[in-house]
Amino acid sequence: MMNKHILIGIFAVLTTLTAGCGSANFLVYKDAKHFYVTSDGATLKKVLCESGDINRILTDSRLPEAMQKDLHEGICSSNKVKERLLATLEDMTPEQRSALKLAFQANGYQINTIANC
Repeated sequence: MMNKHILIGIFAVLTTLTAGCGSANFLVYKDAKHFYVTSDGATLKKVLCESGDINRILTDSRLPEAMQKDLHEGICSSNKVKERLLATLEDMTPEQRSALKLAFQANGYQINTIANC
């Protein structure tokens, strides 16, 4: 009986990890506000785009200029296409994702990295 519970627990953890690795989307937290970076809500627009934070984050990330442009447009454009932004995020190398995460953190954000494997 105990082994059955352990196996169920292991299966649940593996399922969760596998599901989380399928997406490059991530949660962003700042000033008690949170949102997925691919969302198109007013909170994201205000906190990241209107404040100018996304410009500082992208500059601090030192990602290639074309990637910075794609990320900025993907996050802040009024004609946001979630799938295009997800594709940009998924095409990033682990080093680029790490640089982006560190740039968010350097600008006062916390990042949920569960979805970034």
